[in-house]
Amino acid sequence: MKAGSPITARYQTLPKARYFEVLGGLNAENRSDNKVAMVNEVDMSACERVRAAFASRGEAKPTYTAFVARAIAEALGEHPHANRITIELPFRKRIIQLHDVHITVAVERDEPGIEQAVFAGTIYDADRKSLMELTRELHALATSTEESMPRWRLLKRIVETLPSTLARWILSVPRLSPALWIKHRGGSVMISSPAKYGVDIMAGAWPWPLGFSFGFVRPRAVAVGNRLEVRPTMFVTMSFDRRIMGGAPAARFFATVCRHLSGASEAVSTTGTRTTLMPQP
Repeated sequence: MKAGSPITARYQTLPKARYFEVLGGLNAENRSDNKVAMVNEVDMSACERVRAAFASRGEAKPTYTAFVARAIAEALGEHPHANRITIELPFRKRIIQLHDVHITVAVERDEPGIEQAVFAGTIYDADRKSLMELTRELHALATSTEESMPRWRLLKRIVETLPSTLARWILSVPRLSPALWIKHRGGSVMISSPAKYGVDIMAGAWPWPLGFSFGFVRPRAVAVGNRLEVRPTMFVTMSFDRRIMGGAPAARFFATVCRHLSGASEAVSTTGTRTTLMPQP
């Protein structure tokens, strides 16, 4: 470009994006001023041994998301104060104690033209399901279509057919009713992770009281006693609503989640349909 020549502005205004307007508007529910984040690096050696044991029998390996969901479900059983949501009606704000453990996962559509699209897929009664049951349900969510997933079909219909303002209002209604929250958003936890794309750490806020993200599992140097070893680790992030619990109870809950992850064992204790991963000593 010659000195003094005019600068050519090169840009393109993209067509109206309904998912940008509707789902972007829901970010107001995140209220990040109420959220605090914690991060731990977790030794995944035990999880890798469990995965290897499944592979040695010719079975599919449990996914890392299944391990995380399992650890969270176990920890919620030990710390029921973390299994809560808020209902915020005008002039009536309440904390709701949940008695069931439902884990919600952010399912991205990642399709051309609707790159912002994501829906909340819920695994109900996650504490009563084995690693492989969780893995199968997670796979079903990830590969779901409009025909196979009613929640994605409903969200798509709302976003694509209704005026944006009305669509945002309808999608925000579950936060006004415990029954609607459980039906459309699941429980107190949302898991979201871009780990499979190579991300090590992600910290974010979600409309759910608890938000978990985890990074890529890779060999890293860790201190074991007084020596340095290379072990598979991953970074786990938890954001929590400071109005529901303070730092100390949140830290104890988060430590329990990480303990279940780092101590995962294939040794199980079964009561009825419930299968519990037992921590290694």
